[in-house]
Amino acid sequence: MPVITLMSPDPSPGGTGLAQVAKAVTGLLRIPAEHCWVTWQQLDADASHRPEWQRAAAGSRAPIGFVTCKETYPQETVERLLRLLRDELSTLLGVPGDEIYLAVHRAVPGELLIRGDVWAGDGQGPAGVVSVPVGRVVGGREEVRDDDWGGVKAVIRLDGTRFGPDALAGLDAFSHLEVVYHFDRVPVEKIETGARHPRGNTDWPLVGIFAQRGKNRPNRIGVSRCRLLHTDGLDLHVQGLDAVHDTPVLDIKPYMHEFAPQDPTTQPPWATDIMRHYY
Repeated sequence: MPVITLMSPDPSPGGTGLAQVAKAVTGLLRIPAEHCWVTWQQLDADASHRPEWQRAAAGSRAPIGFVTCKETYPQETVERLLRLLRDELSTLLGVPGDEIYLAVHRAVPGELLIRGDVWAGDGQGPAGVVSVPVGRVVGGREEVRDDDWGGVKAVIRLDGTRFGPDALAGLDAFSHLEVVYHFDRVPVEKIETGARHPRGNTDWPLVGIFAQRGKNRPNRIGVSRCRLLHTDGLDLHVQGLDAVHDTPVLDIKPYMHEFAPQDPTTQPPWATDIMRHYY
């Protein structure tokens, strides 16, 4: 139940305009229309300081805002919410979107009073896990395609603000890597949680999302094994990594054959068919 507080020296755009903002928010979050409140506070120009407000004419000053929401909202959802709010307010107020400042306050269980009850959580277990990318894919493919990854060369570039070359010390003694990454180009609304035909091909059976390796997964996590060509500073030059340019990389591990299954593996015919031209 997000509560959105907007502040500006300018008068409120009116209840109808704020209702439009609330409707956009509840549509994104797929929650009832009454579960979002938006308030506007007109500030005394002499009791606030923001250089952009001093330079802009009255009636065109971009607001600052604070969004209070439950801690259990996933990070991706919060990011989409902020971008949506920015765009809705920019259109409603006729102000540049990059001048709208928004901050998020996350309420944890036990610290939020809703309709007379102290919120004790959503009954969905612990709050979401936040993963910060260790680097990004540079080069390789720009477009998302299903097959022919074997010859694709790219670079995994570590985040230089968090890592030095010593983080890769000894890695070049391994021929292959296991790379965990985020399918960040999959929209949240495209996530699958049930059964579907792999790649939408009805020639293949209807199987659950956890019985296939499609990208429209609940947490949009990809796992790939690829060849390590060489390292160079914070760059890992790889071949056969099935991730496109600018993909966030969450973890990198050397591949050790002892981690392969110790027993013979089996798979259904459709899985062999789908992988025929993958690499």
